[in-house]
Amino acid sequence: MNNHDYMVNPQLDGDDFYWIGKPTGVLLIHGFTATTAEVRLIGEKLHNDGFTTAAPLLPGHGTHPDDLNNATWGMWLGKVKVFYEQLTRDCDRIFVIGESMGALLAIELAVQHPEIKGLMLFEPAIRVKRLWLSHLMKHFKYALDKKGADDGLPWKGYNVYPLKAAAELHKLQQHVKQQFPKINQPTLIFTAEHDNHLTPEIMQTILKGIQSNEKCYIHLENSPHVILLADELDRAYDYCYNFIQRHS
Repeated sequence: MNNHDYMVNPQLDGDDFYWIGKPTGVLLIHGFTATTAEVRLIGEKLHNDGFTTAAPLLPGHGTHPDDLNNATWGMWLGKVKVFYEQLTRDCDRIFVIGESMGALLAIELAVQHPEIKGLMLFEPAIRVKRLWLSHLMKHFKYALDKKGADDGLPWKGYNVYPLKAAAELHKLQQHVKQQFPKINQPTLIFTAEHDNHLTPEIMQTILKGIQSNEKCYIHLENSPHVILLADELDRAYDYCYNFIQRHS
């Protein structure tokens, strides 16, 4: 099979992007098995409003599921840090937006870089049902098929869950859970009605854990897991834009 057999919407642009604007920068981090297509629409909005906007394609993504199975969460974080360091050279202040797994990487980055001005976390994937089983299953299967991988949204990514990589995501979850008390930056957390990844109980765990003086929970009633590609993107963007303006 060629790469496209494993890819939803292979025609979309899911590569790195780095768009120079004013000296306020926004780093965008996509989710597990996805590409930068997941954050490109909000990235375009941010850049159109003058912000310097950047998004890395995380190692193992956008090529072939085998590549993702050979990646570690440390490699994902390493690529994020390369883009963050470039933004520090071009910008006076930096905010971070993370989607799902990208939100976990955003939390870890914010712990390592307390100078980050604020976090906007979309459906932070701090718990995924039965993900721990990937540590066992990876010895017998290389991937699991996704159900309903093509939902009509402009999402580019794999239509399978590579199991070694899923075990890395589980390791990242366990690590990030210990990091909540170290988060002091203003934080927005977004959840979606039509997604069961993040329950209200998990949300409360995150909100209680982080130490930010300003932390806000926004629930979007007409959105799926990937809020940033769905009908309420404009509403979510307004929250993000106002948040950035308040803290710049």
